[in-house]
Parts: sequence; C-alpha cells; structure tokens
Amino acid sequence: MFAAALWSADYSLLLASNDYSGVNLHGGTGKSVANSVGGSLPGDALLDAKGETPEQIAAHPHPFYAPIGTFGSDYVLEPVAYGLKFAGSFSGGTLLKTAFSTKLQGAGVNATAYAAKLAGDQTSVIILNKDAVADVEVELDFGHGMSGAVTSETLHALALDSREAHITASTKSGSLKQGKYSVAVPRATGVRVTLG
Repeated sequence: MFAAALWSADYSLLLASNDYSGVNLHGGTGKSVANSVGGSLPGDALLDAKGETPEQIAAHPHPFYAPIGTFGSDYVLEPVAYGLKFAGSFSGGTLLKTAFSTKLQGAGVNATAYAAKLAGDQTSVIILNKDAVADVEVELDFGHGMSGAVTSETLHALALDSREAHITASTKSGSLKQGKYSVAVPRATGVRVTLG
C-alpha cells in the first residue's frame, strides 16, 4: 500500500540521519514471503476481511511490504521501492540538522522533514506528510541572499491505501523570495524541493 512508500522513505532517511550507511528491507516472491510468515500473506487476510474476491486479492500488486513484488513471471516495483527511490535522491549528499520535523509535529501534523546538501552542491529538502487528514504549508528558509531555481517532485498516490505509488517531477520551477520558498504538501504525500 502507498502508506508503505511514505514509511520506507521516512525510515531510510531517519536511519541516514542517525549515521547508518544503508538499509535492507525484506523481499522475495509472494510465495517465499508467505512461507516465511506462516503460509499466507497478512495483507491477503485484510483484503478478505474487506470482502474482496480471491480474484481481486490475486490481482497486482500483491499487498505485502517488499520493495519488489512478483506477479507471475514479472518483477514489479512496489510502493516501498518508490519510497526508497524517493529518499535515495539524497544519496551521496550530507544530511543537515534541522528542526523541521519537531515544528511540523508540534503543529499537530503527522509529518517529518529532512534536508541535505547534495553532491552537486544543491540543497534539497524532503517533507513527508503521513497525515491522513491534514495538508501542510511549509516555508523553507534557504538563507537571506540565496537565489536560484527551485525544482520539486512529488511522491504520491490516490490514497494511503492505494496499491501503487508514483514519483512525479514538476514541470515548473520556482524561485526564492528573500531566500525563502513556500511549498504545499498535501496529506498522504511526499514532496522534495531542491535549490540549485
């Protein structure tokens, strides 16, 4: 489910901010994962309880939290992989210490934020709004006198329980106003903003 994309992005960035050098999440075929947890996938039971038919349950993507799922002989990126890919945009960069997450959560929103100086000297911020209800508007302060084009991309799906995920780059770039940039982060969405 898409919630797993937000979770995997947040978890991997949390580990990176605590000086972990990598993360490995479980994977394998649906059958091997089912065998490892007693013979059936927990997600199957949830769908069955919702009244979905066996055909609907068998339809792709299969609801288990692995980066790559199998559907017949095809290997498919699952939402967890999109979250890892989204967070992976910070690879090679240096995470910066911020108080973003504390401020967001202090405002009553289930959201976290991370910032990094990327290898190409750009500054990038990822905001993960895991809240099922509240949208959030964030003003990013890159520093007085800073200038440059601001680009963004979004990690999104139709809902937290969607069986898919997408990463979409904005076709428009923005600009700073006195070193600041405001960004809207809808509920159940991740946004990455990059200056430079």
